[in-house]
Amino acid sequence: IVAAHPDDEILGCGGSIIKLKKNHEIKVIFLTNGVSGRIKNKQKIIKRKKECLKLFNFLNLTKPIFFNFPDNQLDSVNLLKIVKKIEKVARTYKPNTVLTHYENCLNIDHRIAYQATITACRPLKKSTVSKILSFEIPSSTDWALFKNKSFQPNYFIDISSTLKKKIDAMNFYKSELRKYPHSRSLKAIKSLASVRGVSAGLKYAEGFVLVRKIKKFNEN
Repeated sequence: IVAAHPDDEILGCGGSIIKLKKNHEIKVIFLTNGVSGRIKNKQKIIKRKKECLKLFNFLNLTKPIFFNFPDNQLDSVNLLKIVKKIEKVARTYKPNTVLTHYENCLNIDHRIAYQATITACRPLKKSTVSKILSFEIPSSTDWALFKNKSFQPNYFIDISSTLKKKIDAMNFYKSELRKYPHSRSLKAIKSLASVRGVSAGLKYAEGFVLVRKIKKFNEN
């Protein structure tokens, strides 16, 4: 999972992480600390990182990787530099499925995360990546006003059994939560899961855009 900021992983695919970690090895990369673009306060940055690590311990996930690029300023970083760092992690962990942001989010870091991930996971001969999914982030994906480029999921993961734990996980990032009717409120997060679920005949779901799927068939 390539996420721009700590909290994006839960907002975008937290229910899926909780469900899939039972049978899959999951590794998360954070491109920035998610704080310094708004607040020049080292204590706030440290606090966010501690919140993140406590959450990963709570979910029994391996420690995430922090790249520490400048928050909300990824467009100031040479794209190739970001790509190479993602490539290095991919060579180590050899993922077959990669999840990242939607290409037309309002947040610049989300858009750069998508571009860098797609480039790092291009279908070269030695690449292990066979599936790429884009997730949505409330208050970024839904607020974007790119004409005819709104988030339209075509891939759904049933999180009916894990939504409650996703909500519990979001509480680790309390500073990022807002009051309803903000789309990053707990009530709105649950409502979005209901809407995505109904779209797929499920109680609750997370929706994704299937960016690429490579299926290799035996030739004999």
